[in-house]
Amino acid sequence: MQENTFLKALGVGAFIVLLWLFAPFLKGLSVALLLAMAVAPLHHLIYKNLLAHPKFNTSANLIATSFVTLCFALMFFLPLSIFLFQLFEQPARIVEIIQSFGHQVTFDSSVLPASLDWLKEPLEKVILLAQTNQDAIIGFLSKWLSSGLKTFLSMISEIVMILIFFFFLLLYARPILLFVAPIIPLSRSVKRQFFRDMSSTMAVVFYTLLGVMLAQGIAFGIFIAFFDGYNALFLGFLAGVTSIIPLVGTALVWVPVALKEYFAGNTMHAIIIALYAWAVMSFFIDNIVKLLILNFVNRSVSKGKVHTHEFIIFFAIIGGLATFGFWGFLIGPALVAFAITTFRTLRKQSRPTHH
Repeated sequence: MQENTFLKALGVGAFIVLLWLFAPFLKGLSVALLLAMAVAPLHHLIYKNLLAHPKFNTSANLIATSFVTLCFALMFFLPLSIFLFQLFEQPARIVEIIQSFGHQVTFDSSVLPASLDWLKEPLEKVILLAQTNQDAIIGFLSKWLSSGLKTFLSMISEIVMILIFFFFLLLYARPILLFVAPIIPLSRSVKRQFFRDMSSTMAVVFYTLLGVMLAQGIAFGIFIAFFDGYNALFLGFLAGVTSIIPLVGTALVWVPVALKEYFAGNTMHAIIIALYAWAVMSFFIDNIVKLLILNFVNRSVSKGKVHTHEFIIFFAIIGGLATFGFWGFLIGPALVAFAITTFRTLRKQSRPTHH
């Protein structure tokens, strides 16, 4: 008895030491683990199909893992490469825009319709304030650009680390589970059901978010291509990325575009952009398309057994982004999924058995 208690204490101590040792990589490892859980059904499907061919028997797991990891690498780095190319295609132009900021900040009150006359005085004050503080604003923009680049480069290195963790977690998923499972003091059936529910819930959340991001990005990219002076690929990418942010979402992209058109005197263009963004992106995609994607993924991945309400996903993403930053869009729903799966398992176990 004492030996058993001592071993448990030693195990807890070893776990704490490991947490301390891998603390710098804990977020990356967690994200990789969640991604591995989300794609587990897809990996298993590819693995089973490869096993059907005798020549792939020994390498099926490696091929399936490499293929899924490559898909993730392309999903992360292809848009980032496009973003960087568009950002640094004309670096001299960026510097020129920042340096000539004071001359760019102008406002013609004649473009305002009579119904918006009340905006004339506040806008003129804002423009005057920007012009009188030109040096401070230029300094702020330069620092912001420098800080943004550092953050961006740090994020790229973090993605590389996540992909490395992801590859090995997926490749050695079975040995890891076989090693860890006996330590968990639950029956085999409960552990199996818990992992399946958790994996299915994560897959539903992940593929739903991915589907909505693609839909929003494609919808805005194709639409903005009909207007002169905009890079459709770049803005479509930004619309897709910002679509995961609750409350504001794609408004972070289309509102500045609409305002640019409005203050350039293209009032009709601004109205068309705003109406399209509201009707197609905010209403149709965010409500109808998202629900269709959620239901389709739920049926495909979990066979309709796991029901993840959109309301729960919404607040999980808000909490995740506020607590963990960018990767919170995945960690937040994961923590909520863990809690829901735990409560669901407890509920099943507490049901009275009928003989």
